[in-house]
Amino acid sequence: MKELEVDFEKIVGEGKALGRKDGKVIFAYGVLPGERAIVRSIIEKKNYIEAEVVEIKTKSEWRVEPRENHFLSCSPWQIINYDKQCEFKKKLIEESLFQTSKENIRVDRFYPSDESFGYRTKIEYSFSEENGKIFLAFHKRGDYSRKVVLDKGCALIGDDVNKIALDILELINKSGIKSNLLKTLIIRRARNTSDIVASLFVKDEGIRFDFSDKRLKGFNLVYSNPLSSVSNVDKIISKTGSDFLVEKIFNKSFSYGFDCFFQNNITLFDSAISEIKKFVSGAKKVLDLYCGVGVIGLSLSDSVGAVELVESNKSSYDYAVKNIESNSIKNANAYCSIDSKLAESFYDSDALILDPPRAGLHKNVIKNIMKTLPAKIAYLSCNPMTQGRDLTFLLEKYVIENVAGFDFYPNTPHIENLITLKKK
Repeated sequence: MKELEVDFEKIVGEGKALGRKDGKVIFAYGVLPGERAIVRSIIEKKNYIEAEVVEIKTKSEWRVEPRENHFLSCSPWQIINYDKQCEFKKKLIEESLFQTSKENIRVDRFYPSDESFGYRTKIEYSFSEENGKIFLAFHKRGDYSRKVVLDKGCALIGDDVNKIALDILELINKSGIKSNLLKTLIIRRARNTSDIVASLFVKDEGIRFDFSDKRLKGFNLVYSNPLSSVSNVDKIISKTGSDFLVEKIFNKSFSYGFDCFFQNNITLFDSAISEIKKFVSGAKKVLDLYCGVGVIGLSLSDSVGAVELVESNKSSYDYAVKNIESNSIKNANAYCSIDSKLAESFYDSDALILDPPRAGLHKNVIKNIMKTLPAKIAYLSCNPMTQGRDLTFLLEKYVIENVAGFDFYPNTPHIENLITLKKK
């Protein structure tokens, strides 16, 4: 692997720095615009090189000391001054939207996070073995086959969660479970209640392990197919206590399962919901697609005539139904798939909430939107690239009202962006 001395120019899409050398583009984490660095080639293609930093020769004025040695694995922007992070993210949103929509869309407001560490509500630890002892670990960025040991956990989640993880790890080491049979340890916490649920994912259904602790609302031992790199729930081997958490948002209580999607930065999520609520307030009927456990739609149910929730994941859908009932919301219904009943819902909805996964909107959703043309759309996205792609269709019939970026994930390159649109 060859080493190169490179001057880096800018931050691009995935949060890497971009430089040029001998006619090739060089990408690397751990280096900033304006810095000169010696980097080592990891992957070399015809027109570009993926590299890792060996030495920083000239430091940027925006560089700060990272809090953790493993920062590249979890939050590679720990080396960037926080105000500059927000500036970079605002620009990345605008550049990403232009790249896929070819429209010059400007971010009207960018919301920074009150917390730059300890903000996460979910963390997924991997495992590594050294000299016969098992450690918590993260995968090395850019090389899934290599791992980085975590001595004290990770600063992106609270110290209380890291302490629980280390205590579970200590018991794992005493239990004699082989490291090659361990997959991940996922711990979730609610920010506005004291709920914490831990789940140990293993590769063998025959493993027996329990961790009963007053700090936990529940503990799950979960079998997950070893052929998959993802910690899917294939079988719950055993559980102690509860397998769900309750979070409080907008004076409502929302239950969600240990394997359900839920936002990671609750304080900023409140801000995003406030923007959406202000935009759709007074609507006769709101259709909330990709609703998860129903947080956004149900949070604004008291300011609109009716809410219909749609979620394809059965577990999340079940919790959406539960959240309607537990909050005694009379003007909301939930559906589990995009069926003929849902297609009908598009026709009498005057406001639409979209919060899709990174892949963006399904083509059938876009088709129904363009056919029925609801008066207002609030589109929250964790991927401005696919959001921009979807805008190429929506902007045929809609105009942008407002664009707001949110730093849901400080010290990482990840971005959340809300675009509100009105029918022309």
